[in-house]
Amino acid sequence: MFKFIGAIIVIGAAGLIGMSRYSQLYERKRTLSLISDGAEKIHNNLKCMCMPLYECFLSGGEFFSKAAKKIADGASPGEAVREVSYTMSSLTQEDISIIERFSEGLSAHNCDGQMRNTELFIKELSRNIEKSAEDLETKGKLTVKGSILAATAVVLVLI
Repeated sequence: MFKFIGAIIVIGAAGLIGMSRYSQLYERKRTLSLISDGAEKIHNNLKCMCMPLYECFLSGGEFFSKAAKKIADGASPGEAVREVSYTMSSLTQEDISIIERFSEGLSAHNCDGQMRNTELFIKELSRNIEKSAEDLETKGKLTVKGSILAATAVVLVLI
């Protein structure tokens, strides 16, 4: 009876570990998608109305709204975007470097420069979104199934 309960606990714990890794991969994909959607809105606002960055950021979703608050507190748009990206725990270093390059381009003084910078940012993000979707599909499933299989093997060895 104790062996059975122990086996269930070990397999359950391994399943939870695998699911937490899957959740991290899913959160990265979701965060990148939301940032990309916000960047699309910013690009459209720049294209149609040549709005100031602060106003564009207000309608750019959660990530850019946080940056807009930092701009209102006195930070430059580049600094604000960079600071917000550092608080996002689900992003990888590669994702953050893309955001940093985008933030450096926010110093462009005209609307055309801002639009080109945003277009480049959206293209780079779309590549990382595709990569994160592939990681979620392969590594995510592998971590869940692999952790359960490894726990089952451990249980069989112990029994």
